[in-house]
Amino acid sequence: MGITIKFEFHLHISRVEKEMQSSKQQTDSTMNEKGFLATAKGIAEKLRPTLSPSTIKNYLTALRSLKDYLGGEIAIKQLDNQTFKGFEKWLLQRKVCLNTISCYMRSLRSLFRKVKGEADSEAFSSVYTGKAKTEKRAIEASDIIRLKSISLKPGSSLCQARDMFLFSFYALGMPFVDMAFLRKSQINSERLVYLRHKTGQRISVRLEPCMTEIIRRYQTDHSEYVFPIIDSNDPYKAYKEYHQKLVGYNRALKSLSKKAGISANLTSYTPRHTWASLAYSSNVDLPVISKALGHTNPQTTMTYIRQINDARLEDANHGILERLSHHI
Repeated sequence: MGITIKFEFHLHISRVEKEMQSSKQQTDSTMNEKGFLATAKGIAEKLRPTLSPSTIKNYLTALRSLKDYLGGEIAIKQLDNQTFKGFEKWLLQRKVCLNTISCYMRSLRSLFRKVKGEADSEAFSSVYTGKAKTEKRAIEASDIIRLKSISLKPGSSLCQARDMFLFSFYALGMPFVDMAFLRKSQINSERLVYLRHKTGQRISVRLEPCMTEIIRRYQTDHSEYVFPIIDSNDPYKAYKEYHQKLVGYNRALKSLSKKAGISANLTSYTPRHTWASLAYSSNVDLPVISKALGHTNPQTTMTYIRQINDARLEDANHGILERLSHHI
């Protein structure tokens, strides 16, 4: 009797294991037959409450771009290294910059891992996921003065764009996203204090008269925000508003550069790079500039600073040789 019971028990366990294995194979097979784009988009939407709006936007933008390349849906099991290598080549042919390509690939890699439930490194092993050096966008102090001097209609979109540009420069290179979400509660009579949207670093800026003048120009009672960039208090709607306004802001800055006779192409990054460059040329220490910009790594700050001109290098070299000559 004991032997029979033991035999039946093992038979039962064996049957359960086979059924579980079969079920897993069917699940894996069904998963592989599903479309990656739809599955990944569904995951991104479910993650909305736990991730930042910018991360969700990156996910969805990368998926739309991949769909444009593929011309439609693709099964999960068909995705491999060649798929993403071809996607990268397609993006390069369309003059998409390396940093944007890297953002797409990192977003897709994150979604790919979530869909597959595993860390598959092979699919993205041959595509670019690094960070390329960015083109320096600083302008001269004379360009800032020229921009201030042009005549613009008060209340116009160009006038507002100039105010935002100048405020960004005055406020230690404050990013446009942080100006958009700047609340009245973050400002007192002497300072404005905010957390950088991108890094979470705390930035404290002493209010100067030129900054206060711009703030007063846009004072209203119906909004908690300092500037008329966004209206909604809902984080996702507000982020969408910000992104739309950013596009219009950069478009207006192009018109302003032409009106002011500035050869450089003005963008939302220009005041930030310009402040860093001018501070550096005024012998402000690099760690101080890094703190003002909210950078956690001074190396990041160096991408904002224009190359030291030859005259400064010659002066530096002359000073070094002069000091050495006194000891010879």
